[in-house]
Amino acid sequence: MNTRLVIAQFDEGAEHFDSWSVTRDEKMLRGLAEFCGVTQEDELLDVACGTGAFALHAATLARSVTGVDISAGMIAVARKNASERGLDNARFVHRNVENLGFEDDTFSMVVSRSAFHHMARHREVFAGMVRCCRPGGVVCIQDIMAYDEEKTDRFFERMEILVDRSHHRTYTKRDFFDLYRDSGMKLEALFESESLLDFHDYVGHVAQASEIRRETARLLDEGLADPDIASSFVERDGRLLWKRRVCTIKGRKIVQSRKSRGEGN
Repeated sequence: MNTRLVIAQFDEGAEHFDSWSVTRDEKMLRGLAEFCGVTQEDELLDVACGTGAFALHAATLARSVTGVDISAGMIAVARKNASERGLDNARFVHRNVENLGFEDDTFSMVVSRSAFHHMARHREVFAGMVRCCRPGGVVCIQDIMAYDEEKTDRFFERMEILVDRSHHRTYTKRDFFDLYRDSGMKLEALFESESLLDFHDYVGHVAQASEIRRETARLLDEGLADPDIASSFVERDGRLLWKRRVCTIKGRKIVQSRKSRGEGN
């Protein structure tokens, strides 16, 4: 994946991304905050925060929120939104999330929403999230999840990459589970859900050349002609809705004893 192209895409489309229905889905924002257990005592880090939709929602609940994103355009919109809402407990940092740059054990809660499918080095990003989290604190990821059926999953990976050049890979539930297990986190909860995305709204959430739109339409026709793949779509009120599975998972960073840290006898 070409990082420069990804940054250019997000910089160019920041305002449009901010107004996208999925970005501003208040029900999903509230649900994620409740799942994470955000309280007024929390100092929260939002990793790959985009235009800050979740960070700004969390800022109404937490002591402080820091959002970090690779796109300067996204961060500029997030800062503008925070200022317009008078949320002076929210700050936004322009930085590659593969190198978060914060001190160890800085935040009581570290969250990433709808971003891991962009990450080729997702394990490095997750390790940074854990490192920045305080012992006893919460680390939570919410993202789309791969389909169980291989043919269907291959088709939609083709679609995702065609629509969004920043897409790297949709991870499986096992991939997410393994991140927590391999890092020694205490897994607390895993929730699977299904979102119904307006397909044409989704296609339009990033800027695309006309030839890409034609190829997307061709690929859609191919999928709708296949009963196995077509079952992931539903028509409702004249809209084509795409069934997309979502994984929301959280764990707690284990508090090590003095002995395990090598401080005891």
